[in-house]
Amino acid sequence: MAYSDQLETKIKTYLSSLSPNAVKALVRNLERAKVQKQADPHIQLVLAAAVALIRKPQSVTPGMPGGAQRRGQVQRMFFMPLDDFLINEMLPTRQEGRIQRGVLDRVWNWLSRDVMAADIRLVLEQAGNAAVSGERVDALVQALRSRAVDAIGDMLRRAEISEKDKRRMAVELGGERGIAEVRDIQKIFAAERWLVPFLQSIPDRINENRLKQDTDVLRLVDKCSARFPDHVPVIAAALVDRSDMPSALCAFAGRLAGDSDPKAIAQSQFAPFVDVVMSEAERLQILALEHRNNNPDPVAFSQALSEYHTLVRGVERDMDLAVTGRWHKRLAETKRSISSVVTRELNSAHSSVRRALQVPKFDKDGKLQIDQSAIDDAVRTLRVVAMVRNASETFAVNEIGKRTRQAVEQTLEILTRSLITDLGKAKGPALEAQTAAADVAIMLSEIYYGADYASQLRRSRQSAYAKASVNAGSANPGPSPERKLVASALGRR
Repeated sequence: MAYSDQLETKIKTYLSSLSPNAVKALVRNLERAKVQKQADPHIQLVLAAAVALIRKPQSVTPGMPGGAQRRGQVQRMFFMPLDDFLINEMLPTRQEGRIQRGVLDRVWNWLSRDVMAADIRLVLEQAGNAAVSGERVDALVQALRSRAVDAIGDMLRRAEISEKDKRRMAVELGGERGIAEVRDIQKIFAAERWLVPFLQSIPDRINENRLKQDTDVLRLVDKCSARFPDHVPVIAAALVDRSDMPSALCAFAGRLAGDSDPKAIAQSQFAPFVDVVMSEAERLQILALEHRNNNPDPVAFSQALSEYHTLVRGVERDMDLAVTGRWHKRLAETKRSISSVVTRELNSAHSSVRRALQVPKFDKDGKLQIDQSAIDDAVRTLRVVAMVRNASETFAVNEIGKRTRQAVEQTLEILTRSLITDLGKAKGPALEAQTAAADVAIMLSEIYYGADYASQLRRSRQSAYAKASVNAGSANPGPSPERKLVASALGRR
């Protein structure tokens, strides 16, 4: 399909306004969407633009005026080599190479105040000067990052020698964990000269076959690991972010180690590839809980659960974790935590569906009051119930899952049919309320039972609505002949 330059420009402009993390999330979703039937024809265009944006250095535009806008970009440009390694979640076990995004502001403030105050002030002044070109600002930030490698290294060495310096550093950076994050940042910055070209040679999206069967990525990683063995955790962290199937990194670690035995992998230099998969399970578990508690999008929770299930199923299929205490324990802890959340969701499923299927009332002004919050709760719950139907073992909800499905199916089927039947009898304002309730019921049925079943319900709903309309018309046929005769006689008088 040929695309206009105007369309491409609009897409690139929009993508440029998003954060790097948002663009990466978009790429992951588009990769999944493009393999589906009846995929949007523009997916490939958007995907290509998004991938190009991820890999393209985000430099300061030469024509951009100076001032606060350009000064504000300096911090982001400084941390740009970290884009492949940033995560939003605070993992229970810190994983080398995966840097929590929230620490960047702390690090920048620490560098600006205690480590490189004069250097950073100079770069900010130059960035704010409209007479300085964008290329010059790029070069200044690059040089700043290079000097930061030595400056941070000196501070880390002083912290190892002096307990006082270590305490001061911990206060500024958020404790021992913050110091560890800074150590990773310094390590990635120090490797920028070879790490950036290496990552550019790795595909932006790595499918399962490439990790389990093909040799192109295997050869690149094997060669790089031999030259820079201390950076294997960093390489593993970058690959998990690009993998369509992160669990396949367990098998990939076996290929690198030359032995698929989990014990052999655990004792090899490639153990970090499995470590990072365990950290991804922890991240998805945290993400699911965050969506459940704070995200108003009723779909996000079930999507996070689905990603977690796919990861766990892949790990357990490819590797026997029972023989590896450390990895087995980490995965089991995430399963226990997420199982309790799913169990609470299932316990409330029946009441959530019933609440959403109540016929709405009119307020004093005659406006129909739709309880959107109750509907969203039911959407979230039904998606979870439907999703865990084939994932009961992952979430350890076999018994409660079965009971919940029986209760939900019975409630959903009986109340939906009842609402449609009552719709055919409704009159006046009640017709609007009954129609709204029936439409919600059909929407929930489609989520749980699928489109075919929902289509049958919509046909029944149409018939019931037509019947109600006919009844409403017959209920108001106009004045009877007798009333017309009386009115005519009164009129003559």
